[in-house]
Amino acid sequence: MSEYEVKAGLEKLEGFSVVGLSIVTDNEKASEEINALWEEFFKQNIGQEVENRVDDVIYAVYSDYEGDHTKPYRLTIGYKIEGEPKAGHLHHARVQSADYAMMSAAGEQPKALVETWQAVWQSDLDRKFETDFEVYGKRFFEEGVHEILVCIGVNL
Repeated sequence: MSEYEVKAGLEKLEGFSVVGLSIVTDNEKASEEINALWEEFFKQNIGQEVENRVDDVIYAVYSDYEGDHTKPYRLTIGYKIEGEPKAGHLHHARVQSADYAMMSAAGEQPKALVETWQAVWQSDLDRKFETDFEVYGKRFFEEGVHEILVCIGVNL
């Protein structure tokens, strides 16, 4: 997924592993806690610690849901790896092979991302609540684009 085009719609994706920093949170306290996790991710330069890293694309993986989007879940911010995880003090998250609804959140961040998630929560998507993830590739870092690919696991 390091070279992706703008995608919208459904796509069947193979599972993969992400290693990085992780917290368990819920949507009531997520804003503050997720911001702190991102700050820590960059402060600790986590990319230097992830062995078997595939590339420089950053993934934010939502997993370990304790119910729907109103219940606690785990967020892991890190990098896709090849082979067996050597996580050490870092967390290993496994993105499930599944059908994903793909959405683009482009523009002013984090506003565009928050609006995309609000649309997901208000939608009639039949969500799996196993794994969802965001992709921060080169289009995220392009001036004026700031695109995040949001992938929501769904039941078809």
